[in-house]
Amino acid sequence: MSDKKYDAVVIGSGLGGLTAGALLANAGYSVCLLERNFSIGGAASVYKVGDLWVEASLHQTSDARNPRDVKHHILSQLGILDEIEWRPTGPLYTVKGGPVGDSFALPVGFEAAHDALAARFPDKNAAIKRFLSEVEQIHDAMWTMKQAREEGSLAKFSRGLWEVQPAADGWMNSLDEIFTRDFAGAEALKCALGANLVYYGDDPRKLWWIFYAIAQGGYIASGGAYIKGGSRQLSLKLAKCITKTGGAVRMGRLVTQIETDADGNATAIRHVARRTNDNEERIEARVVMANCAPSVAAAMMDAPARARMDDAFGDRPLSTSLFSANFGLKAKPSTVGMTDFLSIALPSSMGRFDQYGDGAAAMADMPKGELPLHAISNFTAVDAGLWDEPLILLSVLGLDRLDNWKGVPKEDAVARREAWLDAIQERLEREYPGFSSLVTSRMLLNAFSMSSYLNTPEGAVYGFAPLPPEAPILMGFPRTPATPVGGLYLASAFGGEHGFNGAMLSGAEAARLAERRLEANGKE
Repeated sequence: MSDKKYDAVVIGSGLGGLTAGALLANAGYSVCLLERNFSIGGAASVYKVGDLWVEASLHQTSDARNPRDVKHHILSQLGILDEIEWRPTGPLYTVKGGPVGDSFALPVGFEAAHDALAARFPDKNAAIKRFLSEVEQIHDAMWTMKQAREEGSLAKFSRGLWEVQPAADGWMNSLDEIFTRDFAGAEALKCALGANLVYYGDDPRKLWWIFYAIAQGGYIASGGAYIKGGSRQLSLKLAKCITKTGGAVRMGRLVTQIETDADGNATAIRHVARRTNDNEERIEARVVMANCAPSVAAAMMDAPARARMDDAFGDRPLSTSLFSANFGLKAKPSTVGMTDFLSIALPSSMGRFDQYGDGAAAMADMPKGELPLHAISNFTAVDAGLWDEPLILLSVLGLDRLDNWKGVPKEDAVARREAWLDAIQERLEREYPGFSSLVTSRMLLNAFSMSSYLNTPEGAVYGFAPLPPEAPILMGFPRTPATPVGGLYLASAFGGEHGFNGAMLSGAEAARLAERRLEANGKE
């Protein structure tokens, strides 16, 4: 066994961990990142199954080229914003079915979004305008406050305090409560505004209004974008920020222990070769960035530290999981009429927006009747840089739970997966005649797949459930990268919010807290 020493060790190569590691490396600290898988990026990656390249991420992000996008400052600071090719995905989404009925496209830009919504729902014109203005003000306020903190600007801080009033007023509300306040009874309008909730959570009654306003506001303001070459391009660029400063990024290394000293501070980690469980190494670290669930990090610690982690995080509800049905096609989906990048189908049984998550338990059984709510991602609607030639990827995403698959014998699970693939393919064939003739391969990833690949409890793809806080705005954001173990920070969705933006913001905040600790203790 060999011992080494770094300022920071990052456990995991998801976007939060990569962002934290890249920012610390950029600040002059030595960084070692350890990833248990044999490819980098976690959910922000692309992998090959047979001849099909599969996008593992949430398919798109807000366009980072907008100066007010939350990723813009991070990527500019690291010098990689312009090294990434951002491909606009057009309207944020199209949605049809359920209360919405005929297809509705939500365009980019607050003015355009208002005009489209007001044209579809003219009796709610004034309410739509007020609602979108509030979303825009909350989105801008958070950006202004962030700029004020980074620049030490009193003027921007004062402006931010004025802009933040709508956020303060609704700080403890759920999305459903705000929708009911503004659009009571207008279920079609609610669904038109929140159709893509699957990318945030599964229940508007339990989804924090402020999180929705920031995330959806960012998409409306900046537009959606796909990273040419796949989300792995972002992961690779962030990893290079670590290695180009002399840091290390190592694949196939399983962290087995986080050591703590007599004062309860994280001081070192031990890791082994994942395939052989040997070749143990020990690394001393001044800070440890955990790009994993708190429960996973806690399991690596001794009893006292584990107990403190359990007390802090053990009772927090987890987010939803997802399924992803991936189809390999021999021709572009546009040949059968699929032209939108993201389209969302609501079931006819959905009469209210608060029924959004009713289909999350559907995969506990064989398919029956109509498919639950699902989102279709057509990557060839943009210049994706991966599927110009067959096989071409088309993905169908929906809600799932690990409980749907627990205790199911392997043979039965395989049969159920195939039955669901059949049902999804049949649905697409009815909607787009000729689709089945394009399919040459297919695979279904479920909540169990998410749990296994991402090493996340219950397959929780979004970290902790984005519940409204129980304390007012003066108490700050309800989730933080800080932990009760000194020198240990959560650089993942568990330390903040989720998605590209949430994970990267969590990583950036974790790096800020870690750098403060490193500066206080002096460079070594």
